[in-house]
Amino acid sequence: MLVLSHRGMPNRRVAENTLLSFTQAIQAGVDGIEFDVRLSGDGQLIVFHDNNLIRLAGDARKPNELTVKELSQVELRGAGNIPLINEVTTTVPSPLILDFEIKDPDAAPLLFTKLNTSAGLRERAIVSSFYLDVLKACKEQLPDVRRMVLLHGWVPPVIRKAVWPQVFEIEPWAVGTRIGSLNPARVRWLHARGYKVGAYDERPSVRAARRMVKLGVDIAMTYRPDVIVTEKVAITA
Repeated sequence: MLVLSHRGMPNRRVAENTLLSFTQAIQAGVDGIEFDVRLSGDGQLIVFHDNNLIRLAGDARKPNELTVKELSQVELRGAGNIPLINEVTTTVPSPLILDFEIKDPDAAPLLFTKLNTSAGLRERAIVSSFYLDVLKACKEQLPDVRRMVLLHGWVPPVIRKAVWPQVFEIEPWAVGTRIGSLNPARVRWLHARGYKVGAYDERPSVRAARRMVKLGVDIAMTYRPDVIVTEKVAITA
């Protein structure tokens, strides 16, 4: 199982998707970092989850309305600032995995260009997204980079025939969804089709982290990587 910290390892004193959050996750012994990619107003790759600053800064403005300089002055709740992608790739040392989750499809071309400039970066990269068109473009432009399709939940029967063929066309390395929507049968179904199974939690939860271990997912994207790292050590001891 690969343990990827979900937006780092945030807590009440350290904001998510910040260099401090990523450093805490690295110290916990993760295999890599999952983080969210957007464009700033002046067209630079930044790391931020939401499409506005309300939740994390009490500010109604949107990241894509602000320049990098303006974003650097935003005070997040908890320590840390909104980083640039280049700061993240420098902070997270090789060979740790970098899971670039594309939240803004407009950020994809610039990210693909960046990945194309470095074979070393591509080797430790995962490109993940809920946007299937983004992952199709990744397949065409970066065929050697691992792709992970993200789903908000398990695909219901009424739309299964419409969604799964699109997923199969991407030829993903992995399919990831909420841990609460997975069960042993669904994990087996994905494994039988040759896909690794990813699971993400939606809030820090020891129970969710332990469920990832119990289900035997291949990629755990968790706010509590410390729990899973400890569980893995106990299993192999």
